[in-house]
Parts: sequence; structure tokens; C-alpha cells
Amino acid sequence: MTYAAPSTLSNTATNTHTDLSARHVRRGQTLYYAGDSSPSLYRLESGLMRAVRLTPQGRNLTVRHIHPGDIFGEETLHSQARAHQVVALTDAALTPIHPEHLSAAELWDLTRSLSAQLQRMMTDGVHIQDGDLRERIARYLLNLADSTLGGQHADGARYVRATHELIAEGTGATRESVSKLIGEMRDDGLLLPAYRCLTLIDETRLKGLSGYHG
Repeated sequence: MTYAAPSTLSNTATNTHTDLSARHVRRGQTLYYAGDSSPSLYRLESGLMRAVRLTPQGRNLTVRHIHPGDIFGEETLHSQARAHQVVALTDAALTPIHPEHLSAAELWDLTRSLSAQLQRMMTDGVHIQDGDLRERIARYLLNLADSTLGGQHADGARYVRATHELIAEGTGATRESVSKLIGEMRDDGLLLPAYRCLTLIDETRLKGLSGYHG
């Protein structure tokens, strides 16, 4: 996937601990890259973003998803460069937070947010590693269906707006392997693929396949 040029949002530091005006990032835009300076934290107000790392094999791997309410960009707390590339999966709104004057209550909110994300990352890590790829794809799609990338057709069937490449990067696989298995899952009546969209035809069987407990 070719990502857009770096956003200038990370260069908007002010003298206040929080800039209350939300900034907007378009789908596919990169907020910052690994190695960039880290002048601020961010709180995601709406949308869905993800942190991406380049593997030694040259493939992108989704390290974590960033959901509304999450505070991220924690490298600034250690005066370190950004560790990951952060990309908007949907149009998103976020607020820069400058930590030097955070109140005790705001520090507690930050701690709880980072703790919740750590727990989610540990769960997602198991999801990437546990089971064969077919199971991992089913699990990942069910998780995405509960996110901003999910939606529902008029007949009640849920869908996920995702490319095969995104699914590959979220399951630690290659796009070719994912495409092959999605074709098989279509033939088995589990999914209905369309352009950048996958309808979950049989969620009961998908949940059974994935071990999903959401």
C-alpha cells in the first residue's frame, strides 16, 4: 500500500497541554512515520487508525488499532522518536495533547487509556499468532466489524470495509494467501467479497471458526 505524505499535525505544538480544536485526517493519510520527532500525544476523537511496523521481510504489519477515545503517541513521554507509522483507516478527528502541564486527573485518564490499549494489543497479538490463517482471518474480520470499518446492510447482514492487503497486514500473512482463503471462505458460504468490502454471510460459523467471544 502506498501511503500519503506525512501529515503536518504533529508539528502543531502549543504552550497549552491540550489544543481543544480537533484536527482531521483523511482515510489513507499518514499522521506520522517511524523515526519522526514526537512533540505531542494525540487523542482519537472519531474514526479508526492503526500503528504499522515494517518487518525485516519488507511487509507492513499492523501493530495495533487505535479506537475513539484512545490516547497514543506515547513516545513523547520518553522524548523518543516515533516507533511506528500511524495511518488513518477511515476519516478521523484527533486532538493533540501536550503532556507537560497535564493535571492529575488527566494523567490518570492517560494511564487508563494506555493500559487498556496494552491489554488490547496483547489480545490482538494472540489473535495474530493463534490458529491457522483461515481462523485468524475470521477473527480479524469479526473484530473489524465491531469497529468504525464495520457496517450493516439493509437486510441486517454486517460487512467490513477492508482490502485483502489490510487483512494480510492485520493477520501477519501475505496478500496472496489471504486472497486465496477469502475465495475459499466465499465458496463455503461464509463471506461475500466485493470491492473493498466483505459481507459476513454466516457470522455463527465465522465465530465458531475463530473462537471469537465478542
